[in-house]
Amino acid sequence: MTSREAGVLAAVICLCVLFAFSSPVFLTSVNILNLLRQISLLGVLAIGATYVLIISEVDLSVGSLYGFSGMAAGMMLVHGTPEIVVIFATLILGVLFGVLNGAITVMGRIPSFITTLGTLYLIRGATLVMSNGMSVSLPDDRPIAPIITAIAQGSLFGHLSNQVLVLIVIAVLGYALLHRTTFGFHIFAVGGNARAARIVGVPVARTKILAFALAGGLAAFAGTINLGFLENVQAVTGSGMELDVIAAVIIGGTRLGGGEGSVVGTLLGVLLIGVVRDGLILLGVTPFWQTTLIGVVVLVAALIGGVTSAKK
Repeated sequence: MTSREAGVLAAVICLCVLFAFSSPVFLTSVNILNLLRQISLLGVLAIGATYVLIISEVDLSVGSLYGFSGMAAGMMLVHGTPEIVVIFATLILGVLFGVLNGAITVMGRIPSFITTLGTLYLIRGATLVMSNGMSVSLPDDRPIAPIITAIAQGSLFGHLSNQVLVLIVIAVLGYALLHRTTFGFHIFAVGGNARAARIVGVPVARTKILAFALAGGLAAFAGTINLGFLENVQAVTGSGMELDVIAAVIIGGTRLGGGEGSVVGTLLGVLLIGVVRDGLILLGVTPFWQTTLIGVVVLVAALIGGVTSAKK
């Protein structure tokens, strides 16, 4: 564990102690298990975003893609499409949108902020057009998505949500891919110095496109799981979620300039955001102050990252 990750963990522990003294409900098993479930899908998106930020890019479209995938899956299921086809179709759509983001950014030499801002609006608009601005619900009288709902609503021993287990599996795979494979080495090399990486033979363009594709695929997967949990998806589902995703990754120690970051740090960032939100809700604090405090945490994390980079 790096010093930055240890610092985030210490902050999480301090907040837990503070909220435990402020609310007797905070450290109950029911609340902790609920907190872990609530942050699981955010964690899935944030793991994908970690790869993108390490290569010194950003993906603003993941929130819109999260909502679009859930809407597309819901509409396909309602119209009788086999569940397995729906699962693979939404994953492929997510990956393709990620490839589109990466290809436009790399081949068009357009800043990823601009590229993904455009696809954010494109995907959100497609969701609104596809749904006519209405919500889509799975029918109550017949199970049309048993696999998706089992993953989303089930639990281990009746307590630990399957969504948490999904996050753990993806986190382990994401960690191994980032820190134990050639692709992971390429991710850090491209983020550290793309020009030098290209000189030594690293496929910079392909690495960037694959990072965006991974982020898109995970966003689509999470959106489908969200549909299975709620059995309903709104036309505006996922709006603004990209901000929480980026905040979690930055808090976890991934440097906006690229070349530094970890899955462990990102998970700690997600946990910190979840603890702040959950604790403030239990204290009856309005959502406006929750957002304000998270903004302060992001600024502090960015300042720490800047000071650390300057010392290096």
